[in-house]
Amino acid sequence: MSCKVEKIGANKAKFTIEIDNATFLKAEDKAFNKQKGKLNIPGFRKGKMTKEMAYKVYGRNAFLEEAINECINDTYYQEIKTSGEKVLSQPKVNVVQADVEKPFIYEAEVAIVPEVKLGKYKGVEGKKPDIKITDEEINNKIEEERQKNARLVTVDRASKNGDTVSIDFDGYVDGKQFDGGKAENYDLVLGSKSFIDNFEDQLVGKKAGDEVDVNVTFPDNYGQKSLAGKPALFKVKVHEVKEKQLPEINDEFVSEISEFENLKDYKEDVKKNLTEIKEKQAKEEVKGKLLDEIVSNTTIDLADEAIEAQIDEMLYNYNNRLRYQGIDLQQYLKMINKTPEEYRKELRPNAEKSIKNSIVLEEIAKVEKIEATDAMVDEELANMAKSYGMDVEQFKKSYANEEDRKRLKEDLLYPAVFDFLYDNAKLV
Repeated sequence: MSCKVEKIGANKAKFTIEIDNATFLKAEDKAFNKQKGKLNIPGFRKGKMTKEMAYKVYGRNAFLEEAINECINDTYYQEIKTSGEKVLSQPKVNVVQADVEKPFIYEAEVAIVPEVKLGKYKGVEGKKPDIKITDEEINNKIEEERQKNARLVTVDRASKNGDTVSIDFDGYVDGKQFDGGKAENYDLVLGSKSFIDNFEDQLVGKKAGDEVDVNVTFPDNYGQKSLAGKPALFKVKVHEVKEKQLPEINDEFVSEISEFENLKDYKEDVKKNLTEIKEKQAKEEVKGKLLDEIVSNTTIDLADEAIEAQIDEMLYNYNNRLRYQGIDLQQYLKMINKTPEEYRKELRPNAEKSIKNSIVLEEIAKVEKIEATDAMVDEELANMAKSYGMDVEQFKKSYANEEDRKRLKEDLLYPAVFDFLYDNAKLV
């Protein structure tokens, strides 16, 4: 195999890749084996005919396109990686030569990282974070802990918003039960809006033992299409009404939920933690503004194909997130009344900014010889272990492989460059 790289202007390249004939013939065999199960030749069981017979009946050219695709898929990414060029778009492929007796040659035109002319990136002015923690913020944080430690107590009265009711329910649409519409001893917080329409409102004022017919309408964009927009009847039985009882905020409460013995010391610790969080958030915000300033002073001539490829990736990732909510991108665009073209145009500035940010960070890393250190890797692993609730040393063993640590170092390169920019900024 051989690969010749030809720069096309400042931001594109053409790769001419030549594959030896033996490799191309292997791709041809692979293409035939993928298709033979679909072929039907009299005298042969399906999928059992020989390659020679298939070529005789259908002609060799019938398998050529698939063979070409197989050969490109098997060789393109390997050759790109070997070339050292950073590619920013999918290739536009042109087959130069595809012959069963000659080398296979194809061209791939792609957008690449253009030449970068960095502007000023050290001594960039920024606003120093001014952190203040108010008494209200401290009290709100303590109230969160109070809510977490609330108790649910069964009461003998009519329900009200904020109460939890334990219910059985059975749902019907068009007089028939539907999948997922039935449950027993389900705890529902009234006013939480976790059920559709005004379901919860119709259970306010009910007592244990009450049986209620709840009438609702499924929203038009409901994930289960067979129910979308349809009226439904839920037969509900209330078993219990439970109210939330909150503990009093005092020294006893503090000693139960923390390592502190009194409210004063606990408040000081809450203030300290809130300060650290705010400082970190403010620092990240400053870093982002510093990068914006640096990128605005940097010359980067991006190919349009690179931006379009980034938009494609953004749409792909967003569509995957939407699927978790039971809809897809096409449905979402109908909901917001936008065409795919309008939405792509809307995403374009962010796509361009994302690519430029990455290019600038990597260029600064190259110029300043910045790389993530082993200490940064260990710190990140410790944070990951903590978030998963695992022992740090045990978690580190799962990243003992040098390849895993190398990938993590690559992931930590941008944070390392951001730290460099912050440390070398002129903060006022």
